[in-house]
Amino acid sequence: MARVTSLDVAREAGVSQTTVSFVLNGKNEFGISETTRRLVLETAQRLGYAPSAVARALRSGRSQVVVFLLSDAPVSEPFGRFKREVTTALQAQGFTCVFLELSGLAGGVSAVCQHLDPAIVVSTAVLPEGDKQALVRSGVPVIDGVLGAEDASVTGLDQREIGRTQVRHLADRGHRVIGFAAVDERQDQPFCLPRLEGVREQCRALGLAEPVVVTTDYSLDGAGAALARWAESEVTAVAAFNDVAAVAVLGACRMRGLEVPGQLAIIGVDNDSVARLTVPTLTTIGIDLTVPARSLARAIVDVARGNVPETSVAAESLTVIPRESS
Repeated sequence: MARVTSLDVAREAGVSQTTVSFVLNGKNEFGISETTRRLVLETAQRLGYAPSAVARALRSGRSQVVVFLLSDAPVSEPFGRFKREVTTALQAQGFTCVFLELSGLAGGVSAVCQHLDPAIVVSTAVLPEGDKQALVRSGVPVIDGVLGAEDASVTGLDQREIGRTQVRHLADRGHRVIGFAAVDERQDQPFCLPRLEGVREQCRALGLAEPVVVTTDYSLDGAGAALARWAESEVTAVAAFNDVAAVAVLGACRMRGLEVPGQLAIIGVDNDSVARLTVPTLTTIGIDLTVPARSLARAIVDVARGNVPETSVAAESLTVIPRESS
């Protein structure tokens, strides 16, 4: 089968090949309407158009590959959605996103430049200074540490605000002593720690007791031990790090005959599909991942093109989804 070209896309969309070229190369300064831009992108996707990376690199003098290093990144439904949103946003700007597990990367970070010649390297965690400098010396810009509390200026999503939102919801329902279900998985710490910080900040701001923090694992036994700790401190509501931790607490309550929300209210984070299937159904914080994903993609494109990224204004991306558990 013959390779689909930009001319094929232009004919199918009913626009000029120049317009197709401008849209697919992310050039927005030529008065192309949003309707036309969307038509070109949808047509290109439907026809299976794949721009030649070699030709693009020859024209621009550099590749259009974004290498995204996953260092201790969580394997979860929400992070999978986040990756898809980032990939889609970068593709709209003519970039190809490649995700690599840093821990399994033969040759380390330096191998990235040798084999992929990236336009930019993005890392979920802060890279060691030696690795970062090696990339810079090779002429490859770097954005690292994009998923911790410090990432708010890049993604527009402050993880601390998630914890604050949980506490506000529980306090609005009359709870004064709140527990926090933390987890000890290493890959979750860039998310768990700032969310806990937000919980503590909001408790102080509302004049509530210091949250009773228990570190557990994703098991009924671990959640059961946490319940005992919270009972000693007269906790009436729990903000869990994520929905999986919340479901574990919910299950432990059921095994021990605790009424939810009568004796213990529970709120999670992420709005995983499982949150709608529990008994009782789980109250959670939904995150519109298009907001941080597009913000991060804009920063990546700016830095890759040698521009200073604009500081993102935190957009409204969090929604409390009230269900039966609170």
